Amino acid sequence: MTPVLALQAATLADLRLLSPELILVGTALGILLIARRIRRSPVAGRLTILAALASGVSACWLLPAGSADGARSIEGFGGLFVIDSYSQFFKVLVSATLAVVALVSRRSVDRADAPHGEYNALLLLAATGMMLAVSAVDLLTLYLGLELTTLCSYVLVGITVDRQASNEAAIKYFLLGSFASALLLFGISLTYGTTGATEFDAIAGVLADGNAPLPLAAIGLVLAGIAFKVAAVPFHAWAPDAYQASLTPVAAFMATGSKAAGLAALGRISIVAFEPAGEFVSIVLIGLAALSILAGSLLALPQMSMKRLLAYSSIAHAGYALLGLVAGSPEGVSATMTYAFFYVFMTLGVFGVVITLGERGQSLDGYRGLAAQRPVTAALMLLFLLALTGIPPTAGFTAKFGVILSVVTAGHVGLAVLAVLCSVVSAFVYLRIAVLIYMEEPTAPAPARMTTVLALALGLAAVVTVAGGVLPGSLTAWAVSP
Repeated sequence: MTPVLALQAATLADLRLLSPELILVGTALGILLIARRIRRSPVAGRLTILAALASGVSACWLLPAGSADGARSIEGFGGLFVIDSYSQFFKVLVSATLAVVALVSRRSVDRADAPHGEYNALLLLAATGMMLAVSAVDLLTLYLGLELTTLCSYVLVGITVDRQASNEAAIKYFLLGSFASALLLFGISLTYGTTGATEFDAIAGVLADGNAPLPLAAIGLVLAGIAFKVAAVPFHAWAPDAYQASLTPVAAFMATGSKAAGLAALGRISIVAFEPAGEFVSIVLIGLAALSILAGSLLALPQMSMKRLLAYSSIAHAGYALLGLVAGSPEGVSATMTYAFFYVFMTLGVFGVVITLGERGQSLDGYRGLAAQRPVTAALMLLFLLALTGIPPTAGFTAKFGVILSVVTAGHVGLAVLAVLCSVVSAFVYLRIAVLIYMEEPTAPAPARMTTVLALALGLAAVVTVAGGVLPGSLTAWAVSP
């Protein structure tokens, strides 16, 4: 084969590996072309759901179950991008998140008088960035993926341009996000300056030699930049305002998809690129996890806004998910993957109930007596609250047990005790909502009945939440460390 044909063949193979991302980008561009014609039409949402499902199916097909050489990973673009079981897991999770968020978005977008076309196109492009990030095995590819997601998130937070609170939250998010991006980019440049490489395997090789000066500063900056994406303390200040001021589906997307992609990036970079500096990485992750669990649990206590409470809840859960990465072992990373999977569906379920209740669901007082008015909605909310608390037999218990066990196995008993104690605090946060639902009299008219679309989304979230608790090993074979 001539060099030109070989190059063409390699390019086609690379593009095939990008098929999940290309499906999302192509759909986003198509929606933007007809955005003015479908400003109030459900067409954009339906196209987004179809694209998400097609992207997830494509991600499953990219990595064969078995091959002649037994390989379980395929590299593309000169080693900048990889398809393996790890990236496949998170791409399917991102696709599912995108589909559910698009499914529940129409009512909120209509109420806010936001453009359907631009809104769904931004969701698609943000999900594209998440998928790029989870497949990145190079710091620059990782940076591009995370920044694409973050840039779309800035606009999504402020997409309701006639609401001052949304505009202020978007500007605050943009300013803090720009600072975090600068930290990440400076960390990448310092990593390249000290190791001469941006590929994860090459960085690990240089760090293993112990000849690179100032590697710890570079590692710390990179970890700090990515910690912002998962809203880990002390890089969490943007989350409460952004969640509260944005549309509820946007807050759900940031709390689930963005967090899952950030955790995926942290997992791969910790266990591959920075593996030789595992002791230092573990110390940083211990600090991030402990602060996030403690601050998220305590600051959720006084909240009366539901979305603000869920913002601090997501901060605490980011800390729990980081526990699995502390050990720096494949088992710990698998525990974090399992936690991320179940957390996404539990959180989407809670946000789905908030969307169902409309304005009434924005405040905790709106949940008073809900069981007497809408018993099915109340039961679903109770299920998701129990799961977020970590009470068996829900998926939340399975997820928390896995990550706490991983830190105990690694010898960090004190961190495990802190996690358990903060779970008790979280129980008060979540169960007081259950008390309002079942033990208080209604103070507001009955909310509108759940639509078929919302019932479908909440039903899916409930099935995953229950199945994860009844079948705790259901993800064991799939949640494979990179």
